[in-house]
Amino acid sequence: MVNCVFNKSMSSAHLKQRLIKLVRLYPILALSVLLLAYLLGGFSEKDNPLIPQSVVITCLYLFGGLVPLFFIIAFIVVGNASDKEFTRNSGNQSNLAYEDAFDLPTQVMHGYKLALITGRDPTLTGLTGDTYLADSSAKCTITPAHVPPVAGCECGFYAYKDLTDAKFELSINPGAFLLDVDLYGIGFTYQRGYRAETQVVNLLTIPKRCMRCRILPPAVFITTYRLGSGDTTWWQWQTRCVICSSSFKAEDKLTFDQMSEKLSLKIRSA
Repeated sequence: MVNCVFNKSMSSAHLKQRLIKLVRLYPILALSVLLLAYLLGGFSEKDNPLIPQSVVITCLYLFGGLVPLFFIIAFIVVGNASDKEFTRNSGNQSNLAYEDAFDLPTQVMHGYKLALITGRDPTLTGLTGDTYLADSSAKCTITPAHVPPVAGCECGFYAYKDLTDAKFELSINPGAFLLDVDLYGIGFTYQRGYRAETQVVNLLTIPKRCMRCRILPPAVFITTYRLGSGDTTWWQWQTRCVICSSSFKAEDKLTFDQMSEKLSLKIRSA
């Protein structure tokens, strides 16, 4: 099948990723600053410390106030940049027109993405809440007349080009699973990913460790009830070790082979 691709930009997401990585370093940096303040006599009662105690305490107050403020402002700026980028790309629809469909550039769209497994009957569910099968065509829930992807809309299947980007997103979405996918049909290519009309999930990767204790290797899938009343959408499946799954009933468990059959895709361990 031929994949016809339009080129677009997605740089603001990369900046957001860098900010999140910096935020993760903040506790280490804070401890380092406290240790430095201690060594400089900031918490000492000596008459002649290396640096006056008032100066050290003032610097600590400035650090504790300015650094979080910097991160808040940075996230606001990146968020605004992302909104402007989407508006700018949406306004360039006329630049995406081709007189002949056969003039569209072609490209293999193989990538990676995240998904939850929800429902009493296991179903792949995107982080936005949309459910899909292992082999599906996208549908626009905002404008049903659309045949995704549409330039001025967000409809379509998304995937990262780089496995590293997908793994980073997985680190901030610990309840999700990593998918290996191929996208087909008309699509947009971004700096870090794709958006297309058809998706085939090749592989689902489960984490090396239990999703609850984070210590022992997983043994089975279990399901727990998350939110809502009488809505099976909120039954969520996760992998658990032998100990963490021991209290669950047999009807709330599936082996890896059973889950593979339910989802109609291959499952492997990371």
